Amino acid sequence: MRAGRGLLCAVAAVVTGLWGRPAAAEPAPRVTAEGAFEAAVTHLARSFGPGDAASDLRPDDVLLPLRQAGLIGRSFDGTFDYYAWVRPRRPLAFLAHSVELVITEEKRGAFIGCCVDDGVTLVLREDGDRAALQQFADDLHCRLDAASTDSRASEALERSRPKVDPATRLALQCHFGVINQ
Repeated sequence: MRAGRGLLCAVAAVVTGLWGRPAAAEPAPRVTAEGAFEAAVTHLARSFGPGDAASDLRPDDVLLPLRQAGLIGRSFDGTFDYYAWVRPRRPLAFLAHSVELVITEEKRGAFIGCCVDDGVTLVLREDGDRAALQQFADDLHCRLDAASTDSRASEALERSRPKVDPATRLALQCHFGVINQ
């Protein structure tokens, strides 16, 4: 047993020497980025709630951990009115559901009319525990529906490549107007 452990340590040392980092270091940034992303979405949604302290966090700020980890590009994949979206370049999960798009809405440039609704919408493929996702939505007063019922999600999916049928995806909407209905 001791010889096997020694061999394993020697292999790990060689791998570390070859690449300059421990062999197990690769998954850590993604896990950290997913955790930071989930925490940012949670913090943003809580800051919109009644009686909660206002936050300096803006909707676009939830994208920072993803950008820093290289999970999304430096710019948006698409924009429409006040909202913009990104498609993860590598697998990304939110509460064990695969993230297809992250849509943020805030006033970015010139005022184009009424009705900016600050917040974030996640377009998810339902491949995790739906009850846990619904509990998250209920706890933070967000809305969880089919993506086809959300105009932001439908528009972004229509304009994105590859095409995805909104009826086959979920939209988790955490916007100021939704939370304060």
